[in-house]
Amino acid sequence: MTFHQTSRRCGVSPVTLIVVLALLLLLLALLAPAVNRVRDAAARMQSQNNLKQLALAVHNHHDAFNGMPPVVGQFANKTGSLHFFLLPFIEQQDLYASANEAVWNNDVWGKRIEVFLDKRDASAPPGNIYREWLATTNYAGNFMVFGDKGGTTFANIPDGTSNTLMYAVRYQMCNGAPTAWGYPSLYTWAPMFAYDSQSLFQQSPRQEDCDPARAQAIGGVMTVALCDGSVRAVNNRVGAQTWANLCDPADGMVIGNDF
Repeated sequence: MTFHQTSRRCGVSPVTLIVVLALLLLLLALLAPAVNRVRDAAARMQSQNNLKQLALAVHNHHDAFNGMPPVVGQFANKTGSLHFFLLPFIEQQDLYASANEAVWNNDVWGKRIEVFLDKRDASAPPGNIYREWLATTNYAGNFMVFGDKGGTTFANIPDGTSNTLMYAVRYQMCNGAPTAWGYPSLYTWAPMFAYDSQSLFQQSPRQEDCDPARAQAIGGVMTVALCDGSVRAVNNRVGAQTWANLCDPADGMVIGNDF
């Protein structure tokens, strides 16, 4: 007598598969906000590090030239912007040298530079290049400190370096206007703030409401560098008068407790 042995295959039923997929989707939905928070925190920390590097570059420039560079204009026989004059102090000496006498030579002002960028900025143009011409930045120098002549020293800041803004954040694109790190003229495209307006920064404005004469907080938090080289997040309850006092290096006003 011959016995035939049959085997039974264990399969996954459609119902089980649907339950497993539902559980996976639920898990992803629960994890996504946490992942986004971690990613945003890392990007915010990187932006703070960028500002710290730029503040340190200003101090190194000050030591090398006995003064700070202008926010735009001519300095040391070259024409450019604050960011351009700082290139040798952020390990971009070759790029600086390739410009010869002006930032537009050899398309230097069209080069994307990581330390000039906040990756959280949704306004950034493709490749961080405006119209395939000007590279953008998120960090703007305080015109009231740097001016357009250069040579200002920290000793010439009457209110003190710890009470005066050096850098604030701007959108890379604001209502059609770029913040171009190499733009060398007194115009809203230049990497500066507190020139046409010392008004309080904007809290994550929509593009149609964005004012390129002012600074813009990314993610609702404004990060600044002070002239003493420190970097900090500005209290969201800071008042317009306190901000104006921080911009002005010689108003003699005490900084409010809201900073």
